[in-house]
Amino acid sequence: MDTTESELESMDASSEVVSEERGAPDTRHDHAGTETMSAATVLERLRLGQSIERVRINDLQLKGEFTQPIRFQQVSLSNFTVKNATFAELVTFERCTLDRPKFQRRSHFEKGLSFANSTLIRPELRRLTVNGFLRLDNTKLKSRLLLEACVINGKIKFWDAHCSGWMELKDCEFFDEFDGRSVCIEEGLVISRCKFHGNALFRGTTVHKKLQADGSWFNGLLDLSKAKLHDFVYLEGIEQGEGQRFAFTNALAERILVRPEQLKGRLKSECDENYAQAMQEYGLIKRAYEGLHRYEDEDWAFYRFKVNQRLSKQRSWGNPWSKVSGFADWLLLDHGCGYGTNPGRAVRAALLIILVFTLIYALGIESFHIEPGGAPFDGPKTTVANRFMVGALTSVSAFTSGFGDLREAAKGWMNVALIAESLLGTLLWGLFIVAFSRKVIR
Repeated sequence: MDTTESELESMDASSEVVSEERGAPDTRHDHAGTETMSAATVLERLRLGQSIERVRINDLQLKGEFTQPIRFQQVSLSNFTVKNATFAELVTFERCTLDRPKFQRRSHFEKGLSFANSTLIRPELRRLTVNGFLRLDNTKLKSRLLLEACVINGKIKFWDAHCSGWMELKDCEFFDEFDGRSVCIEEGLVISRCKFHGNALFRGTTVHKKLQADGSWFNGLLDLSKAKLHDFVYLEGIEQGEGQRFAFTNALAERILVRPEQLKGRLKSECDENYAQAMQEYGLIKRAYEGLHRYEDEDWAFYRFKVNQRLSKQRSWGNPWSKVSGFADWLLLDHGCGYGTNPGRAVRAALLIILVFTLIYALGIESFHIEPGGAPFDGPKTTVANRFMVGALTSVSAFTSGFGDLREAAKGWMNVALIAESLLGTLLWGLFIVAFSRKVIR
C-alpha cells in the first residue's frame, strides 16, 4: 500500500523504532560508535524494499529505477547523490542528516519526496520532477538551499523550516500550493524566474535580508501576512496572472517595493469586502511608500486607506445620521478632493456642481428678478440662450462669491438652491486649497 502524506506525518510523531538490521555482518562501527553501512549493501536493501535505519553511509549514489518505497530513518549520509533516477513509490528521509546532498540530472519521484524533521547541509536539488508532495517542514537547512529547474506537481511544504543561509529558488514550476509559512531564513530569499500556479504562502515567515522575486510569475495568493521582513522586498519585477492576489495583514515590513498598478484590484481582503483588514494593509503600504519618499504613491495608498475606512463603518437606517454622514463623506471628501490627495477632483466636482445648478436656474428663470432689457441676449428672458446664460452667471456667482451678492436676485424657493450652492462652493474651495497646498508642499 502506498504511504500517504497523512501516514507520513503520523510516522514523524511516532516513537523511534529499533532496526532489525543492527549488528548485521555487512556493517561496521566507526570511531564514534555509529554503524557504517556500505553503499552496495544499502542499494541491495533498498531494491528489496527494506528501510535503512540508524547507520552512517558514505558515497551513496542512487540512479536507475526503484520500484519499492525508499525509507531512511535516523541515517547520516555523506556525499549522497541522486541522478537519472526514477522512484515509483514514496521516498522519505526521517530525522536524517544529509551532508552536501545532490539531486540532479532529471530524477523523477512519482509518489513524493520528504525530508521532514531532517538536517540538510548545503543541499542542491536540481532538475527534479516530483509528482506527489515535497516536504521540507521542520527541517534544518545549514548554509544555502538551492532548488533549481524543478517541477513540483504536488504540494510543497516548508512549514517551520529553519535556513541558516540563503534560500534560492530558480527556474522552478509549482503546480500546487507552495506552503512556506513560518520559515526562518537567516540570510535572504531569492525567487528567480519561477512559476507559481497555486498559492504562495509566506505567512509568518522571517527573512533577515532581502526577499526578491524578479521575473517570477504568480497566479494565486502571494501571502506575506505576519511576515517579518527586515530588508527590502522586491516585488516590482514579478509577473501577475489573472488570479494573482496580495495579502499583507499585520506584516512587519517597511521597505516593500511594489507599484500601485500592481495592487489595484488585487488585495485579497478588499476583493473579499473585508474593508477593515484592507484598511490596515493599505496603511502598511502607505508607510512603506512614505519611507521610500514615493509621495505620489503614498497619496494613492492613503486614498485607498480612507475609502476602506469609510466602507468598514457600520451604517443603517436605524441611525439615519450614519447614512447621511456616509453620503457626505463619499460626496465631499472622496469625490470632492480624494481625501486631500487630488485637487483635480475638487475642480471636477466644482464644474459638475456649477453645471447642475445652471440647469436648475435655467428651468426656474421666472423666479429671478431681471429688469426689462437686462437679459444677456435680445428678447425675453425665457429664450433658451437667456435661460442658459442667466443660469450660468448666477451659478458661477453663487459658487465663487457666496449668497451675499444674490440676496435679492430671486424669489421663493429658488433661494434655497442659491444657499445650497453657496455652501457647496465654500466647502469645495476649502477642500481644493487643502489638496493643492498638500501637493505643493510635498
